[in-house]
Amino acid sequence: MTASAQTVGDWGPHAASLAGRTLTAMLGSGRMPHALLIAGPSGVGKRDLAIRTAQAMLCESVEQRSDGPCRECRNCRRLHDPAQPSLDPQHVDIEVVRPGQLCENREHDNRHARETIIPICAIRRLERIVTLTPFEAKQRVIIIDPADVFHPAASDAFLKTLEEPPDSVHFILITAQQELLPETIRSRCRALTLAPLPPKQLDAWIDRWSETEQVSLPDDPERRAELGRLARGRPGWLQVNLREGDPVTLRAAQIDDAVRIAESDRAERLNWSEQLVGRAATPQSVANVELILEAWTDWWRDLWLQQTDQADGLIHISQRERIQRIAALYDQPELSQFLEMIQRTRALVRRGVNARLALDVLLLNIPAPRESP
Repeated sequence: MTASAQTVGDWGPHAASLAGRTLTAMLGSGRMPHALLIAGPSGVGKRDLAIRTAQAMLCESVEQRSDGPCRECRNCRRLHDPAQPSLDPQHVDIEVVRPGQLCENREHDNRHARETIIPICAIRRLERIVTLTPFEAKQRVIIIDPADVFHPAASDAFLKTLEEPPDSVHFILITAQQELLPETIRSRCRALTLAPLPPKQLDAWIDRWSETEQVSLPDDPERRAELGRLARGRPGWLQVNLREGDPVTLRAAQIDDAVRIAESDRAERLNWSEQLVGRAATPQSVANVELILEAWTDWWRDLWLQQTDQADGLIHISQRERIQRIAALYDQPELSQFLEMIQRTRALVRRGVNARLALDVLLLNIPAPRESP
């Protein structure tokens, strides 16, 4: 095992959690379930743990699967390329099922590019794949991410596959909304729930990870503290956002947009919505809306905390003066009502409701700020 693998830890940030210990015990005893459900908040590290689990099952180097994957052998690297961490596994015996994935019907290619659900034709393809003998490894692993967006017909078809899986096939389902999965599917899975990490544990892990991955962290203590508050215990969120740049700077730009849109007229708000989502929602535009709504939740919550004399809980601590000034332009009931509306909009978008329509309605109901004194 290399020094880099030892530094980060084979099982990643959740190694010491109940979910992590349960997983290693199942692998160590050779009792890995045919269907594993990894649940938890968005960004908490579910996909990372799913990939590490698949690596442990196919790893060429480790003797005890409970020790975790080496992360360096040929199989491990084909499941996770450190240079392209967002790339899907490139192993022939690993299949990732998600919205927008192509099926075997070429006539569906253009349609699938806009899909936000897993359609029945994707499950028909999966039904064929699971009957095949693994090509290189002893096992085939199917990762479904996310597992809470099945079309009803696809859900019924997948249940039949889940009820009688071949001995060599293991399913790993990933979800941030376990309650949206049919009980018939949940009851056939061994569920592991990942919780946000405590601040000290998250700090210690992200320090080790950033050193290994050669990713920069903020030097300024206030910006570093704000980074931790933005993460809210979610190592996956930190990994993705730190690879793409400085999350604190990005969030400041999102706040600039929130303030500008709150002060704009109806036409400008609708025009911004169209720029963000487009005329037809795609998986990428829906993901963009979810990112914006998360930022808006944090921003409007900070204004509410300032109004209610709870400023110690602010997330955007580098924006204290701005928060104090803008919070004074709203009444507390207005902030509370709009925060609730943002949460309802997020729930609608997660359930697959038209993201453009949901965002338009939200933008047209932003409370108007009073004139500055």
